[in-house]
Amino acid sequence: MRAAYCFIDLVGSRTNFTDQAQVLTLLQHLQKKLNTRFPDLLTPFMVKDGDGLLGGFQAADQAQLADLFIFCNAYLRSVAFRQFWQPLFGSADLPEFYFGVGLGTLATVKKTDYQDVNRVNGSVIVNALTAVNQAKRLMQGATLPLGYPFPTSLFKWQLVTDQSAEVANGISALLYLIYERLLNTELRKEAFALLYAQPTLKRYELAQILWEAYGVTTYQVDYTQQKARAVASSKISRLLNQMDYPLIEQTLTTIRAQLRNLVVVTA
Repeated sequence: MRAAYCFIDLVGSRTNFTDQAQVLTLLQHLQKKLNTRFPDLLTPFMVKDGDGLLGGFQAADQAQLADLFIFCNAYLRSVAFRQFWQPLFGSADLPEFYFGVGLGTLATVKKTDYQDVNRVNGSVIVNALTAVNQAKRLMQGATLPLGYPFPTSLFKWQLVTDQSAEVANGISALLYLIYERLLNTELRKEAFALLYAQPTLKRYELAQILWEAYGVTTYQVDYTQQKARAVASSKISRLLNQMDYPLIEQTLTTIRAQLRNLVVVTA
């Protein structure tokens, strides 16, 4: 059967972390968040090889890969994650991950085996692992015919498929446009993460969070005053225009559609 799997591999798990128990705690924390956010996974995310997470969707749901990537980037920038991360690791620097996506065939026959990442196999798993290796090579400066480096993103996306490599590369290019070109500053990345997590936020509410939770002094005003809130709202509107927020939303719609189309193309 066709499927879509993702291997999320912790960058520098053996060089940046001296305590492997901390690595396991981090991965298990993310595992719980991902499985709660995406309850319809064919294979729930589980720790794989000690320094990564593996999980997957059935092909019909593979458009959710886009939202999985967005959710991961947004969650790591959230106040909730920072409250988990900083006391445990004593660092304000957030962890980074290779985000390898594979589309292909799942050779596992027994449906009961789908629940165990150590039992699933097939080209889809090979492709996900290959995508992680490709992400590592790109981050090391290699020039590859397909794929884009994601140096400023917390998750370094790569997509490998059995077929339609050009279409897959086009999807990667669109995510590169969003995360490395349009969201090309920490402030833009944080603002987008907040809007993704809370899409009904008013402009001044977004400004208030950026000041009070993230310490962005640009938005330091007296939020009890209506005029001050209006000034903050205006500044956020300028920020969203600068990052071309409508284009980001339109591009994400296109990415989801192309992922759905790949189900037909590779069937």
